[in-house]
Amino acid sequence: MDFNLTPEQQNTILDAASKKLGISRERLENAAKKGDLGVFGNIAAPKVQHYANSPQELERFLSDPKNQAIIKKLIGGG
Repeated sequence: MDFNLTPEQQNTILDAASKKLGISRERLENAAKKGDLGVFGNIAAPKVQHYANSPQELERFLSDPKNQAIIKKLIGGG
């Protein structure tokens, strides 16, 4: 799977995540650059860590047609 996103796609994803999580875009961007999962809080961090530690689970998640549709919508492909 190719995850080379354009800057516009990255911004779209950061903006959507910021709104959904109630975390400033800047804070999310800084956390992503540092690999800091603590920004996601006590609820989301374990799930994010789970996918970060399990490439197979991440692949399964990303292969789900529903998740692909959401990702495609977020990055402006549909």
